[in-house]
This record gives sequence, C-alpha cells and structure tokens, in this order.
Amino acid sequence: MTTTNPNPQPLHLHEIIPPTLLSILNPDTNDPIHRCFNTTNDIETLQSHLCDPSSTLPLADSHLRVFPFKDVDVCWRRLYTDASIVKACLLICERLGFVRDGGGRRKRKREQSNTEYVLRVIEEMGDCEGMEVGEVDADKGWVASTVDILDKAVIMTGAPMREGVIEMLLSVLQGAVGLWEKKDGKDEEEEEKDAGEGEGEEDDTKTPLFSSSNTAPTPEIKFPIPRISAPSFESFQHHVRKAKTPIVITDAVGHWPAMSTRPWSSREYWFDRTFGGRRLVPVEIGRAYTDEDWGQRIMPFGEFVGTYLDRGGERDDGDDGPTGYLAQHDLLSQIPALRGDISIPDYCFVDVPGPEPGTPVYMKKKRDEEERKRKMNGQEPAQKQKQRQGDDNDSQTSDGESNSENDPVINTWIGPSWTISPLHHDPYHNIFVQVVGAKYLRLYSPHTPASQIHPKGKESVNRKPEREEDDDQSHPQNTQEQPNQDTDTDTEQTTDPQLIDMSNTSEIDLTAIEMSPAEAEQWEDLWPGFLQAEYIETVLKEGECLYIPVGWWHYVRSLRGGVSVSFWWE
Repeated sequence: MTTTNPNPQPLHLHEIIPPTLLSILNPDTNDPIHRCFNTTNDIETLQSHLCDPSSTLPLADSHLRVFPFKDVDVCWRRLYTDASIVKACLLICERLGFVRDGGGRRKRKREQSNTEYVLRVIEEMGDCEGMEVGEVDADKGWVASTVDILDKAVIMTGAPMREGVIEMLLSVLQGAVGLWEKKDGKDEEEEEKDAGEGEGEEDDTKTPLFSSSNTAPTPEIKFPIPRISAPSFESFQHHVRKAKTPIVITDAVGHWPAMSTRPWSSREYWFDRTFGGRRLVPVEIGRAYTDEDWGQRIMPFGEFVGTYLDRGGERDDGDDGPTGYLAQHDLLSQIPALRGDISIPDYCFVDVPGPEPGTPVYMKKKRDEEERKRKMNGQEPAQKQKQRQGDDNDSQTSDGESNSENDPVINTWIGPSWTISPLHHDPYHNIFVQVVGAKYLRLYSPHTPASQIHPKGKESVNRKPEREEDDDQSHPQNTQEQPNQDTDTDTEQTTDPQLIDMSNTSEIDLTAIEMSPAEAEQWEDLWPGFLQAEYIETVLKEGECLYIPVGWWHYVRSLRGGVSVSFWWE
C-alpha cells in the first residue's frame, strides 16, 4: 500500500512496525553498529542494548559529542538511530493498545527481559486478528513525542541506513492520525472561526507563511550584479570557466511546484508537510552566528512559525528580540516529500574550475591535501585510518533513495526578515535560489586582500563533559555551521577550550555598516581599508537565482520573510 491513500487506516502501523523491529534486531554482519560492542559474533548483546533504548540512547548520545562531529564513529550514529526507532515503535504499540490483557501485559513486561518483551510485541502486533485498533487521537501528547524521537535521530545523526524507515514510520503515523484533511494544524474552534470570517472569499485562498508586514529596509543598489535570463547550459558553462564572476539568473525555476502547485508560500502546505507542525527543525537563535549570544535549538516547525515567523515587521534595526532562522539545513532529506517540489538546476552539473590560486579556499585545500598525505604516509595510527575509511563507506549505505555522488549538496533556509549571514566564503560553487521573499546579497572577490576583508582566526569553543537534560538541542548533525570546523585537538570531550577555524568568516559587522553609513570614520577605525574594498550586490527576488563562484565572500540579509534553497557543488 502507498502512503498517499487519502483515507489511510491505523492498520498500516501493524504492517510496518514488526518487520522494522525484526530488521533492527538482526543487522547484517557488516553493519557498523557491531563496532559499538564488538558484537559481530554476539548478536544477543547487541539486541539487549537495542531493546533497552532508555539506557542505550544516553550511551550513544555521549559518543556523539565528539568535536568536530565528523570525527564521530558512524557506529554510534547507527546505535542512536536504531535505539530511537525501537523506542518510537514501542511507544506507538503501547498507545495503540494492540496487546490483549491490558493490565497483564505490564506485569509480563516487568517479568520479561527487554528483548523478550520486544519479540513478544513483534509477534502479537503481527497477528492482529480479533484485536481492536481504533482511530489515533491527534491531540494525544504521545504522537508529538513519537515524532520528536524519530526526528531527533535524523537531525542529530543523519539516520545512516535508516532514512527510509523513519520516513515511512512518520508517513504512516501521519496517515493514521488523519491529518490529510487537517492541513493547517489549528484546532476545530479556530477553524470554525476562520470559516466564519472567510465567508464570501474564494475557497482556494491560502494563508501566507509570512506576514506582509515582516519587512526590512531595501538598500539602494550601486554596484549591481549582472543579470541574464535562463542562459543555456553551454552559455553558463562558458561564463563559469572564463568570467568566473557572480551572475543573477532569472526565469530558470518558474516550473518548480514550490513556486506554483505545491506553494512554499502557503502556511497550509507547510503544516501538511510537517505533520501539522510537529516535525522538528534545528533553529539558529540570535542575530548571527558570529554573535556571543547566538545558539541553536531543535523545536517543532509549528513552534518555529508561531514564535519567529509570525512576529511583526515594525523593527527598524533588527534588534526587537532574538531572530530565529532555520539555516543551512538539509530539510529535503529530512522530509523527502518536499524534495519533489524543486529540481536541481542543470547549471549545477557544469564542470566547474577549482578555487583560484592564491585565494583563501585554494590555500586551505592545499593545506588539507598536505595533511591527507601526511596521514597516508603512516603518521596516523592504522586503526584510526581503517575506522575513517570504514565510516566513509558506511555513511554511503542507505535503505532510502540515495543521491548520486555528483549531485550537489542541497540546503534550505527559512526565516523572517532581518535574518543575517555574516560576510563569509564557502569552499563550493553555489546556485542560491530565492523561492519565497527577497534577500539582499553583497559579494567581494576572493582576491580581496586580507587587510581589507579582515578574516577571523581560530576561536575557542568550550565543550562540557556533563550535559543538561535537554542539551541534545545544541548539537544537531544536519545543521552545518559556517566555520571551517578545523580544530587543534583530537580530544573528544573536555572542559578545556578547543580552537575552531573561523578564517572563512570576516570580523566585519556589515549590518552595522549598512544601517549606520554616516559612521564611516568609526568603521574605518575598526576595520581599516574595508570601506575601500570593491563589491557587487543585488536584491534577489522570488524565482531568481544567484551564482556564487567558489571562494567569493558574501553577506546575506533577508528583506522579507522567505525561503531559499542553496545548491553546493565542486
């Protein structure tokens, strides 16, 4: 059966949960999860851990807190993912009341081992004849708890080898809850009120995702980036290889469903795709990631909308409370139903040149290559090399739809006006598409001298050996931070500060310069030479794309609430 049935029945849950649990309890011998406990030849030990998620999840979580995250052994990501799935499945089973002898089952659960209990759940749920399976109550807190468990596994670990399983569980659960008709996530009283207020209006009206008053000042464009309408593949390729400069591309994404039939500007559509707003998303809190009070939280999409997107736009300096920004997140992998709303621009398959010699990205890639050669020459312990190689192979394995190695890295950006990406550069070529709203972007050549662009250096980051109960809010795996994330230590967890390479980010507060141009003398004292640096700029509107070549410094400020998609490739 497909998950697009307009009237799905809760019965689907008993068809998917038993095989899911059986698969988790019987991993392949080459599954990296065995490395957690060296259980290749001791499946019972692994099963014991997986069937006790309340104890296993904190254990796996402690091993996820390696800095930088890329050094986490994939086995712990696998363990966290599978234990989360087991926990979610058992929560669904208990709340559906599929087990006969309700009082007796709790007694048996205490008497049985965790593994025996899970196996019995599999058997009894697989044999549903004569059992009563009622409608799922969407207002029950356990539904949100189940979504939280599964989404945290995806956000915090990437859900290696289980992306498809988690998406299927969430999709079937959403069908059982009956949210196909309840698209805006409001309660019945609010729906009736809206229906009364909307009498006489057309039935196909959609509530905008963003308030029309949520705006920020639009600057005068003095040095515009050239624009071109839907260039051919060959024309774009020639520009990338010869001119090697930014261009605005128009009339290239109008066919996207996100721009029309499945509108990303519609609040109803987003709530439908996010399980009535229950799906979790990582949100950056604060003006910019360079600020001291900046942080991250994982929250339901509905809370993100209500807290940050619904805020009015009366502010004139971006300082009316903290800004919330769903930034640089692989949302389309987390919620695959959204993936069909866009398509990868053909331009992303152009064979692009590498970074230009002498630029910061070129120099960093050169240093990284020298470091790789050093490790290949045997200066890195053999076991660590083997583990790193294994992780690379393991992370490519998935039961879901895998992307080609040549596909670009796709990230989604959702936020109100006044969201800011500080002046920085990336090690990729980028097609940046504005789907909803508008943004101001200013770009500086990668050849701009450091004496003018003022790049940051290495900055300290403190890591805590003990965590607060809700500290899992602070380390989402899929939210890729802008800094280079190189450190001067291999220590996993310590109270000592570690150094993170921030050289791809400028010290300059361009927003302050934008808002207070009359203070030029002050800015010159703070950042000598910057006001003399040459730049180009644009206001990117809905349906427009900006090509940003590798290594170009760029600053981004949202003028209206909006949604953007970036495509990185090299």
